[in-house]
Amino acid sequence: MGQIKIATFNIEWMIALFGARKDADWLADPGIPDHFAGGKRGTIRFEAIPDVPALCQRIAGTIRAVDPDVLLVQEGPPLVEQMQLFVDRFLGGDYVVHRSNRSDQAIHALVRKPLADRVAPWLPPGTTAAGLWRNIPVQPWGTIGSKQRTLVSSARYPLLLKCELAPGKHLMLCGVHTKSKFSKLKSMAQWLARDAQPAPVLDALGTRQKLSAEMRRLRNVLGRVLATGPEFGHVVALGDFNDGPFADVMEDEFLIGNLLDELIGSFVAPNTYFKHAMTPQRLATAATTRFHDPLKGGALAEELIDHVLLSPGIWSGRGQFRLRADSCRVEDAAWQAHTDAADPDRRQNRPSDHKPVSVVIRWTG
Repeated sequence: MGQIKIATFNIEWMIALFGARKDADWLADPGIPDHFAGGKRGTIRFEAIPDVPALCQRIAGTIRAVDPDVLLVQEGPPLVEQMQLFVDRFLGGDYVVHRSNRSDQAIHALVRKPLADRVAPWLPPGTTAAGLWRNIPVQPWGTIGSKQRTLVSSARYPLLLKCELAPGKHLMLCGVHTKSKFSKLKSMAQWLARDAQPAPVLDALGTRQKLSAEMRRLRNVLGRVLATGPEFGHVVALGDFNDGPFADVMEDEFLIGNLLDELIGSFVAPNTYFKHAMTPQRLATAATTRFHDPLKGGALAEELIDHVLLSPGIWSGRGQFRLRADSCRVEDAAWQAHTDAADPDRRQNRPSDHKPVSVVIRWTG
């Protein structure tokens, strides 16, 4: 029986590891500096990193502890050459790198070298990445006019990988990093003042609709992949979905569907219905990130937003690939072992503000 360990890891703005404080920096110099003074890109402020190589060692140590055969990375650097430099310098050159589109938070795949000739980027025949992930039509909530219809695009294209792990046995991986929920709604005070000042809440609704549009397009693409036949009947979608398994205030108040529920499909189409790879027991307590929730008075919240979803060819147990029982888990120990517990909120002291999640897929023959 063969098996492959697949993991997902959002590595918190890796662009900062390459000293980029403005767009031109990462185009001019793909190297890794000794330190990073901090900076700002739009509304995002980067914390200073006094010892960049030491932080890279924390990240690499976490990856080595997880020991994945394929690692899907979110918030990777814009250039393939940058990620390959990180792999060569801190991971012993053990992985080959693939990337989706160039972005300051690019999705990368690190494929262990012995598998390199069996794993490759893939697109559905007759399509382009831009055609799949750009210009998604949206009718903004509260409007009905055709002229108000708009188009939204994914900043980070999902990365599809076709893996022929044994003769005639194909596993499809889909690395995901959807839009975040961040909006102009940043405090409970704004929510309570929505009668007089509705703009922040309307902005939050618009943000959620754009995220929903990304999920719907991803769902449509994955549904088409599964419908092409048994060669592509085994799909693992994994990454930072920027949504958790539980309802938040916006969902409760405006009856917005949970975004993961939008992605997994409909029970009336069971041949394309995804399931979570974690057991219900693990899902009940798992968390990959923590943040101060503005709609809960700034209280510190922990949430699982990094997920692994399986197509029916895997979760049913009747296909060529199967989930190793209870193998999907948050890699808490790997993250903790490379984090300074005395001050984990400082960027220098943690591998990332996300923890990795891994899963083991098996096959026979």
